[in-house]
Amino acid sequence: MRTEKVAGSGIAAKHASFVRATGAPHGYIEGVEPTHAERDEMAGPPDSGALVLSSLRAALAAAEAALERTDGPAERRESVRTARRELKSVRALAPLLRSREAAPAQASVDGVLEFSAKANQLLGPLRDRDALARSIQRIADRFADDETRRVARTVLLATLVFAEVDRRDDAQFAATAIERARRGIRQARAAADHIDAGSAAMGAHACAALVRAYDDCRDMLDCGLEDGDLAALHACRKHATFLALALRPFDGAIPAPLRRMRGRAKTLAASLGEDRDLALLDVEMRVARARLEGSPLVQAIDDALRLARIEAFARAEDAARAFLRLGPNRTRRALRELF
Repeated sequence: MRTEKVAGSGIAAKHASFVRATGAPHGYIEGVEPTHAERDEMAGPPDSGALVLSSLRAALAAAEAALERTDGPAERRESVRTARRELKSVRALAPLLRSREAAPAQASVDGVLEFSAKANQLLGPLRDRDALARSIQRIADRFADDETRRVARTVLLATLVFAEVDRRDDAQFAATAIERARRGIRQARAAADHIDAGSAAMGAHACAALVRAYDDCRDMLDCGLEDGDLAALHACRKHATFLALALRPFDGAIPAPLRRMRGRAKTLAASLGEDRDLALLDVEMRVARARLEGSPLVQAIDDALRLARIEAFARAEDAARAFLRLGPNRTRRALRELF
């Protein structure tokens, strides 16, 4: 026997679309134990808590599935990128589900955050290695001459990426890190299974977290732009990422002010991430400078890197100013209305 479903609009309709897209069950057979998704649906039209909870579980499932595809170096790099992206979503969504009134749900949310953070940390060195290789490619591409471009890329890859360990050891390290990360994700999924839609109802605490992140981001950007302080700009990156990912489940159901805020937060986080990757290459260049001291090639690479960082900083400044042009009162009001 199937329960009768009630069509809705807004968040409820968005959740129904999510269920159809992910293939979640729409009912249950009498005498068969219902799944978490079925129990959540039977509770009635979903609220924002149910929507966020569904998105959190889907992100954890996507992160675990991504790490199944690691047959070769290219597949491994893409898998790590995908898994970390989904884990960032988990870490943005889980705090919204905190509830002081439901201690078991609070403990489960803490478990999700702990295990997903552990998995993310394990994948971090692999991501940094990939980011370093991609930054090297971007710097090499700035050279107009094909031969210079090829030599610059080869020298930097050999010096910075494969200098300390051979490929076999690198693959073994990656395999170990990925397997441990998969265990962490499985533990996070087990913790998420103990959160139900009823105890995950969101309200003032979720709204306060988003408003606080928005205000903190504005304050840090104001300071960073006024003083030309790149470190201050980077301090707001985690807040911008949180704002972009925490609103991801609502998508088209959010009002226009929040769509603009989410889009600009995403652009800001991406531009600061680009500068962060170039900064990582700048730090690692000390190895090349020491080994190839006095080489005209290293000087040319340094000049290209310096120009790339200036351009990246300019893009980050543009993204910061665009974010600050958002009407703060209107944005805060839209966040309060969402919850």
